Amino acid sequence: MSETRELAERLKKITHFSEIPLSGVEQIIASGEIRQYVKGAFVFHEGDESAGMFVLLNGQVNLSKLGPEGKEGILNTLEPVIMFNEVSALDGGPNPVSAYAHTDIRLWRIGYLPFQQLLRQYPQIGISLLGVLARRNRLLLTHYDDLSFRTVQARMAKHLISLSENGRRSINRMENPIHTIAARIITSPEAVSRTLKVFKSAGVLRANRTEIEILDPRHLQELAKIDL
Repeated sequence: MSETRELAERLKKITHFSEIPLSGVEQIIASGEIRQYVKGAFVFHEGDESAGMFVLLNGQVNLSKLGPEGKEGILNTLEPVIMFNEVSALDGGPNPVSAYAHTDIRLWRIGYLPFQQLLRQYPQIGISLLGVLARRNRLLLTHYDDLSFRTVQARMAKHLISLSENGRRSINRMENPIHTIAARIITSPEAVSRTLKVFKSAGVLRANRTEIEILDPRHLQELAKIDL
């Protein structure tokens, strides 16, 4: 099987391309390009000229924003197969976020002008994007609620519940270092370290250099003010 055909079959798994014939998806692929990035490399930066639209094929990508003092906030971690940077590709404006490789990644990119031509040729792609943008908007509102109405301890508790699947598995600290957790809950690494010590002293969790084990998920739920 050719690389183009294999990629076309993968893209057809995305709602936006599912109703387009395989031959049409192959033509779409030809209007873009395949790119690969190593872990930690930036795909594009917030505020730069539109980088176009991307589809993540392999690996994980972090979407992030920088605050006024340069503090990073990770908005989402994407996994295959998913489209991203749609807003910039739709309006031609600057990239609203930064994207960088959380792991080694492989993706497909199409520029702003070819993407506009694609929307005119296949209107169903634009229609399906409405659902994606609605979900992204809900995610941003959730972040807003967390920052506005939850303390650092509450945000930390919520994040640990999510990472541990409500205490069912331990959290790998190599994959979730202090600075990454801080970026995800929009606080400082020092605040994360202090909160971990508080939780550890209270018997909520057990932590060492390699992992964090949740001992009392119910207590974390109460701190986070969530019902699971």
